[in-house]
Amino acid sequence: MQLSQCKNFSEVITYHSVVNPNRIFIFDVSSQRTYSYQTFNLTVTKTANFLISQGVQSGDRITAVISNSPEYCFFYFASLRLGAVFNPIPMAAHKEEINKYIKLVEPSLVVIDQQRQAEFEQTERNFYFVPVGKERLFEQSIRTMPDKLPHPIEINEEKPACLYYSSGTTNEPKGVLFSHKNMISNISSICRAFRFNPDNEIHLVFLPLGHTASINYSLLPCAYRGGKIILAVDFWRVRTKIWKLIEEHRVTYMETVPTILYSLLNIYRKKIDHDISSMNFVGCGSAPLQKSIQGEFQERFHLKVANLYGLSETGPSHIDYPLEPGWEHGSIGFPLDVNEVKIVGDDGQPLKTNETGEIVIKGDNVFVGYFKNETLYQEVVKDGYFYSGDLGYKDDQGMFHFVERKKDLIIKGGINIVPGEIDEILMQVPAVKEAVTIGCPNTLFGEDIKSFVVLKDGMTGSSEQIIKFCGQFLPPYKIPTEIEIVESIPKTYSGKLLRKKLREQHAK
Repeated sequence: MQLSQCKNFSEVITYHSVVNPNRIFIFDVSSQRTYSYQTFNLTVTKTANFLISQGVQSGDRITAVISNSPEYCFFYFASLRLGAVFNPIPMAAHKEEINKYIKLVEPSLVVIDQQRQAEFEQTERNFYFVPVGKERLFEQSIRTMPDKLPHPIEINEEKPACLYYSSGTTNEPKGVLFSHKNMISNISSICRAFRFNPDNEIHLVFLPLGHTASINYSLLPCAYRGGKIILAVDFWRVRTKIWKLIEEHRVTYMETVPTILYSLLNIYRKKIDHDISSMNFVGCGSAPLQKSIQGEFQERFHLKVANLYGLSETGPSHIDYPLEPGWEHGSIGFPLDVNEVKIVGDDGQPLKTNETGEIVIKGDNVFVGYFKNETLYQEVVKDGYFYSGDLGYKDDQGMFHFVERKKDLIIKGGINIVPGEIDEILMQVPAVKEAVTIGCPNTLFGEDIKSFVVLKDGMTGSSEQIIKFCGQFLPPYKIPTEIEIVESIPKTYSGKLLRKKLREQHAK
């Protein structure tokens, strides 16, 4: 079998276990464990047999709450191998939130990191508490499991492989069903667009595997290309040795979110004393990236940052490849080669170049449904196009630009105001670390403008000073009427700023 013939990621892992058996797939930073493709593939099969022993069958749902670890990866790929539906929940999720998701999904098995066992010991559901750590306790527990499945499992590429929760800005996450075909289509296209090297792709992963960012930009692309993952539990445990890890392992890529870029800029204010020449560029997604931060990071560390765009319903849909000659930061780049993307008005008709409208996406990477909500699926997928709810435009070069969430627009006196434009100006204030702007009800104008800002550590500033700064760059009707300085801004687990939550808090 050729790689291009693989129809799911179970087959991809098996392919590399034969073609590149001794090549390293995963190195775990905390435990120092190393797994070749051959060893990993064998462990996945044993894990699949363990799942069968727990009553899991093809088509069943498996909910997983596991920290970044080889064990997470075993269960992820074992689920795919069985034709089951893998349903990850972020490790940081609250107990009540996890219980709510489990009640909705009704999985046949819940696998939870042993760190959280005390919270769920009294449950009546079928739980398995995964021992994660350097002792290899889980691997020891499955060592007597067969090396082969009891019978061949035919996996329909059109059937769901994963059930993700949309990390949008609403309070009620939607269950997004992603098929095997969606995954292969999306990841192979990402590898082509990013020019990921079949022989030398080494990614540092510290974002939660319970979200799709590290899955879609690193774990699956490296699996597809036969690359290597340097796996850390989270960013905070390796934040002071990021560059050292990159130097030691000759890392070529890492996926981040804006808050991590802010942190790195704050932690490393001087010259880096490590050789990071192996790095091609850095990816940043999951939340809008301020151009000022993108530029500052590039200037400080001499690393270009790709501004990545995608949705839970599509996976990554555009590619901002910063090594392209003449590249400039600011856009979300061009659509992937599996996508057809348009900008449409409220009537659904295509708009002209540089006109702002809703981003709609069509292609084999577009999800196959919302879990238990066919009505919502029919509302957002029309003629094969997914209506993203995001506003953007296409420029004269054919590059796309993200503007704002459609529902986040501020309408003041009948004029549409994009809060992200105000955020961009606020981020230019030297003392400001983070900023987010919302519309607040106003009797005269319908809505008025309020901004929330977090100041950088050790720096001071007043609302009046920040408003005065905005007046240098914004017309009067776009200047925030009120600025509130806060300790933190609410975010989703994947780093999206929760404007909706701020609006709700303001309304109380």
